[in-house]
Amino acid sequence: PSRPSPPSSSNSNPNPTPTFNNRPTPPSVRTPGGPISPTTRSPYNPSPAYKPLSTSGAPTVRSGGGGYGTTAKRVAGAVVAGAVAGAVVVAAGYFLYGGRHSSPYCRGNDQDRFVSGQCPRGTSSQSHTCKTSIPLCQIPTSVKSRWALGSSAPPQVDVSFDKSFCSAVPLPEDTDVNTTSPVSTGAAATNSSTDILGVEGESGLDACFRRIIAAGGCSAHTPTNMFVFDEDSSACGCCSSLQVTTVESENFASAVYTYRQPAISSAPDHCISGSTMFYPDVAGGADVAHACECGSCETCGAGNTRYMDWSGPFVIPDSVGTVSFADGSKTQPLYDPVETCLCNDGAAYQCGLDQSAMESSSAASALVGGVFSSNVVVFSSVLVMFVGLVRRG
Repeated sequence: PSRPSPPSSSNSNPNPTPTFNNRPTPPSVRTPGGPISPTTRSPYNPSPAYKPLSTSGAPTVRSGGGGYGTTAKRVAGAVVAGAVAGAVVVAAGYFLYGGRHSSPYCRGNDQDRFVSGQCPRGTSSQSHTCKTSIPLCQIPTSVKSRWALGSSAPPQVDVSFDKSFCSAVPLPEDTDVNTTSPVSTGAAATNSSTDILGVEGESGLDACFRRIIAAGGCSAHTPTNMFVFDEDSSACGCCSSLQVTTVESENFASAVYTYRQPAISSAPDHCISGSTMFYPDVAGGADVAHACECGSCETCGAGNTRYMDWSGPFVIPDSVGTVSFADGSKTQPLYDPVETCLCNDGAAYQCGLDQSAMESSSAASALVGGVFSSNVVVFSSVLVMFVGLVRRG
């Protein structure tokens, strides 16, 4: 999808504070199927107020991440002895990690995502004025120079079936993901988000997938590139066939994933201000955590729609984001178009629709249905992208 051209950006702007209308009338949103209203709930709508949700209230981005929140969120805790305990208050600017740093629980309800402690999430700085825009910092050259690309980059992971499982081929017990990695080996190993400042929640998905790659990838064991991971039991293995079973209960501990070649050929330029970004290092092993910081970011200009890869998170180039889709019908982009601004850029722009628009909209309660409806699903071979073993440098 194309997007409106931003105003010219200049750091030498005599007025360092961006100006914009807090209640604008934004232009229509362009999609492959034609323009839509800016208040239409759609995966192509960059406004956080009008992103589609699953039936459980989770974001529908294929990587499993996203869900940027412009206001603080209070989530009730678990029910203990008939009483609700352990309520969690999530600060504004939160988001869910995607890809290898996500978790099956991230596709569940609010308790799964925010209370379970098993759905990694991050947060952005919130000193800028336009809260609907995600503030961005430049990624340092020292980080970009060590970004693994091409054949040395690990595959990207997408969730294909929520609360589902498949008949799996067990991985070799002696698979060693990397003895120099901060993540321990074995199916029960935790994610690389463990004990990292700025990341809440842990998952074993990253360690599971790295075991699969270390074992030769799913194509070395089965005719698919699908694998299953269960957060509760730490079960991890390649699906022996394309048949997937979706459970009827609301237990989101398990999900079926696919993986694919990375789409970028050069290191990204921007990450989310105040967040921890994960990136693949040329040395291999677990992703490296980078603290994305560029000052307080009180001034944030050059607002525009940009494509976010929530597995970092980092911004994908337009040349990739505009032509990458989650399905052949182009009903959903592969990377999430979101409202953003650049920290320390004084260029004026118009602030997008804010969260109050969603709360007052009659469309707020209209949730997009889940991707899978039947209990037993045969995954179309058109959607299964076979990839070989990707060796890390």
